[in-house]
Amino acid sequence: MEIKPLTGAFGAEVLGLDLAVGIPEEQARVIETALADNAVLVFREQALNIDDFETFAKSMGEFGDTPFVTPMDGHPNVLQVLRQPDEEGPLFGSGWHSDWSFQLKPPSATLLYAVDVPEAGGDTAFTNQYLAFESLSESMKSILIGLKGIHSAERSYGPKGTFGRPDPDASMDIHGDETAVVHQVHPLVRAHPLTGRRSLFINEVYTVGIEGMTNAESSSLLKFLFEHSRQIDFTCRVRWAPGTLTMWDNRSTQHFAINDYFGNRREMYRITLAGEQPIRALS
Repeated sequence: MEIKPLTGAFGAEVLGLDLAVGIPEEQARVIETALADNAVLVFREQALNIDDFETFAKSMGEFGDTPFVTPMDGHPNVLQVLRQPDEEGPLFGSGWHSDWSFQLKPPSATLLYAVDVPEAGGDTAFTNQYLAFESLSESMKSILIGLKGIHSAERSYGPKGTFGRPDPDASMDIHGDETAVVHQVHPLVRAHPLTGRRSLFINEVYTVGIEGMTNAESSSLLKFLFEHSRQIDFTCRVRWAPGTLTMWDNRSTQHFAINDYFGNRREMYRITLAGEQPIRALS
């Protein structure tokens, strides 16, 4: 197994593995450490069926809880992320976000496997929240460490959200409901459970406020943090091909599904891994 940097900032490609035949426990832990260090891992030219994909994911951790989206028949932990060539509705995964950050214990990682992708377009962009925090001034760091963000799925899956009403023309069965308006509070700066490294934990899709602040105060600070957190120097981009599996750490990244492939079909399998309640980073 070889781990090769994907960019000068972060991310890596993992070479020399055939995930379809399974991996031993010691290799799984090496991959886990590599993910914590690199935030995004890419495995190319993997020939996986759904069972293979689930087996690899299971070797990396327990399955996470996936609300609001109907999973694949017979595979309750796998989503088919599908978009047909003529589909015009909202794109699942668009907007900079960390998966399901509105949960009490957001997923530690997400795995996405490419089944059918356009020759060009449909890339996924990532931004490194270790770097986003570390590049701030010491004064700003000291302010943020004491704050907590308010997270909610209301903008996406609430009754008035992007996916709040069933779309009969959509390829995916996404069903928002009243439970999406519940608020969850997490530290604005969290410590990674494996590395101890500090990262921003905010995103424009699910972070709706800051505890103890007025809307005007929190909106101004969050606007700055959202823009700061996605600077080009903090980003990398994965171009998909059939058989590409990408795994990312939701504790230290945000990602964005790019909607630039109208007229082409795109099909992926997606699994999230269970995480822990975010721990506030110490100053």
